[in-house]
Amino acid sequence: MNKSVLIVDENLAVCIMLKSWLAKQGYQVETVSSTSDAKKKVKSQPFDLILLDVSTPNVDGLTFLSWLKRYDSDIIVIMIPTSADVESAVSSMKTGAADYLPKPFEADSLFRKIEEAFQMQELKQRKIRFANDFILPPGEEYQILLNQIDDIAENKRHQLVIGERGTGKVSTVRYIYEKSGYLNGPLVMLDTDQLNDRKYVNWQHSEAEKIPSLLMEKFNDAEGGLLHIRKVDQLDVNLQNELLNLLTKQSKDDFYTQIIMTTEKNKEELEKLLIPKLFNLLIEESIALPTLKGKKEVIDSFVIHFLHFANHNLDKQIQSIDKVIYQLMYDYAWPGNIQELKNSILQAALLTEGRHMPATIYPRMFGKNSWKQGVLISIPNPVQNLRKENYEKEKILEALRLAKGNKTMAASILNIDRKTLYNKLKLYNVNT
Repeated sequence: MNKSVLIVDENLAVCIMLKSWLAKQGYQVETVSSTSDAKKKVKSQPFDLILLDVSTPNVDGLTFLSWLKRYDSDIIVIMIPTSADVESAVSSMKTGAADYLPKPFEADSLFRKIEEAFQMQELKQRKIRFANDFILPPGEEYQILLNQIDDIAENKRHQLVIGERGTGKVSTVRYIYEKSGYLNGPLVMLDTDQLNDRKYVNWQHSEAEKIPSLLMEKFNDAEGGLLHIRKVDQLDVNLQNELLNLLTKQSKDDFYTQIIMTTEKNKEELEKLLIPKLFNLLIEESIALPTLKGKKEVIDSFVIHFLHFANHNLDKQIQSIDKVIYQLMYDYAWPGNIQELKNSILQAALLTEGRHMPATIYPRMFGKNSWKQGVLISIPNPVQNLRKENYEKEKILEALRLAKGNKTMAASILNIDRKTLYNKLKLYNVNT
């Protein structure tokens, strides 16, 4: 998908010139003359880059940058001031701008700055994504799991990954994709919930006229890369047979596509849902992801990591957590596992002012009325609602509330990319 650029400059001639330059390079470009109009544009679509002139009367660069960092911190900003206003552009970089390029400048200089900014962002995001997606806590259980996953990645083997809600199935798939070293091969996901909108049809026509199933479409899209089939247990019999053919009849050439299937169902449930040949093939070498409940050292490890993640993404400086909160986390059942713990830490960080996370915020972390005679009981954690099926709008609204409106953080909580989030905001008519 082409990158989208917003130009914020009061000079119409400059806007036309920059738009012409960028459009010829394949960018999707829009222009506005003030930050008030820029805010409206940003709220309506996920821009990748903003070129911002802080020299014009209608543009308050620092205020706009501060707002943008809270609203969607993934948008890159390059300042394009007049030569006389370089000082304010440099000051803006401290607020979050990626770079600056004083006017007048040549097209090649602009393209170079843009390319460098995107490269730096990609390196930063890849590092954060890779570190955040798959974390290795202490203990033999996780070390054995990592060895298994590394072997799957190294041999590009098809695999079934079994795990309860929030145990890290998507993160495991991403780790395998990164570790497998696909240079140009894509990572494609088939969410079997989509199959409810497109039932498989057994066409009684010639092969030339046969319309491919959604499974085959996704498989073709993933050619030379990795296909993730989420909730493989929801495939009907016809699609299970298609999948079986894909798993058994592929040759490992340049067009080979690795298939990783995930499910929340246990082996006994899968045996009832899958055709025997597919079940026997998948179960033989399936891997199971651990749950979080009662694992003190593992919880500690994840808490440290997610606190660092929260500090970085929410501009916090939290250095310590009250021991009461730690004990609550050790006692809690964590039905949402790692994802629930992550969201709880993010919410707690948002509620914390200063360097210490106080015990007083625990009702907001774990849900209200969670104590009875000093004992932690069944907890209606609002974060759990993020994982319920068929309540997508409610999940999005809850994520936005937790993230205090920050689209990048909300997308992280929902485990989707920000462009998907923007599309869903439009779909459900969610005003932000």
